[in-house]
Amino acid sequence: MMAAFEQTNDIAEDIFEHASDYVEARWKLGVLNTSSKAANGIADLATILLFILLFMIVLLFMSLSVAWVLGQYFNSVALGFFGVGVFYVIAGILLWFIKDEYIKLPLVNSFLKKFYSEDEDRKY
Repeated sequence: MMAAFEQTNDIAEDIFEHASDYVEARWKLGVLNTSSKAANGIADLATILLFILLFMIVLLFMSLSVAWVLGQYFNSVALGFFGVGVFYVIAGILLWFIKDEYIKLPLVNSFLKKFYSEDEDRKY
């Protein structure tokens, strides 16, 4: 009777040890996956910010050039800069009205797809 109890006790200890090892391994895997996704997200964000910075610099110089050309055409540099400013105000108003459908929704979908795509490819 005592041998059966010790054998059952040993089996229970083995099961508990394996279960705790499994839980610890799953925890470490989750931490690794989360840190990997965070690192990829930060790298993507840095890349996007660099492209935005480059785009803003190009846009600045192109805007100055267009304003100068318009100013030469209208014989008033101030009028050229005013025309470019009006263009940007109109573009800003249009972007404000379409921001949810064409900017916010695709960005959210892209983030969710990137965040959850790795989980679907991996089988545990």
